[in-house]
Amino acid sequence: MMAAMPEAPRAGDLIGGRYRLIEVAGRGGMADVWRAEVEGDMGFRRVVAVKQMHPALAEQRNYVEMFVEEARLGAVLESPNLSEVRDFIAEDGNFYMVMEWIEAVDLGTWTRWHYERGEGPRWELVAAIGIGMLRGLAAAHERHGGDGAVVPVVHRDVSPHNVLLTTRGMVKVIDFGLALAHDRQAETTDPGVVKGKMSYLSPEIVSGQRPVPPSDQFAVGSVLWEALVGRKLFDGQNDYETYVRLRDCQVQPLRPLRPDVPSDFAALIHRALSPRPEQRFPSTREFARQIGTTLKKVQLRRDLHSVLARSVNDARATLGLGHRTGDLSALTPVAELRPEEPAAIGERLRGLRHRLPGFLGRKKA
Repeated sequence: MMAAMPEAPRAGDLIGGRYRLIEVAGRGGMADVWRAEVEGDMGFRRVVAVKQMHPALAEQRNYVEMFVEEARLGAVLESPNLSEVRDFIAEDGNFYMVMEWIEAVDLGTWTRWHYERGEGPRWELVAAIGIGMLRGLAAAHERHGGDGAVVPVVHRDVSPHNVLLTTRGMVKVIDFGLALAHDRQAETTDPGVVKGKMSYLSPEIVSGQRPVPPSDQFAVGSVLWEALVGRKLFDGQNDYETYVRLRDCQVQPLRPLRPDVPSDFAALIHRALSPRPEQRFPSTREFARQIGTTLKKVQLRRDLHSVLARSVNDARATLGLGHRTGDLSALTPVAELRPEEPAAIGERLRGLRHRLPGFLGRKKA
């Protein structure tokens, strides 16, 4: 007899005896994010975010292990550019991760807001966002273990919707649910399965190689290119066409599309988008440093954090987001691409997991 699926929590529920759920603020392929309050002694209240795994996935060990691993990494990674994990709760068959509450808009929604107004975001703001992303990722790539040795964590799901821009002009990289940590107790990726959103994978990953820190650099380059141009860099008519463009690293030159972007900043983005990991930057931190050097050459009249904060607040007000960070309907599906189903490669297979089909690694003659 099969066990009943855990009952989904509702607004008003008290989790762990101290976290009161208020409303759903965001949705993802694996979990919902609630705005909640911690109820302490003597009337103490503080707003927090509670990430709740979807009940259907809470029954599957593989996904539970991924969720627990995300909480473990969030508790040990420290950076102003990463979201902080404060607690973890298993209750009535459901799993919850308690994190800091961030008033923000995700980068994808912020970019779309700019282009719907008929103008792209200022390149200086995109550069500043890139620095924030890279500093957060550097904290993961440079993590040290208990013995002092470097034990890197590869995010492998860097995408516009996993980058939050706060109302104070800060940048936060979120969602380490698909991260690869070399000290994890068990690997949760099945053989032949690629994790990550198809359009933001790197050539080495779609070719079946193990993700490395420079793979995140490639994703950052793709995200920055998209923010400047207003469309995805790698976006075919279907997953196979997208795969081919990624495999062959078909990178469209940036400056013809955004002539206002300085050539040295464009060159940095293109270096991050190099076909092979060794052609990219020695480290994510060095990538950030070189973007900072480019910004120093510009005579800025205002602090970029203040400019970014104002644009984030304007975007949130115009879009009527309230306490949300983006479009609640923008769910990321969980899907697999199987070798025996080549005809099924298409829009329905976009998602977190893509099984490597038989054509991977082979180019057309």
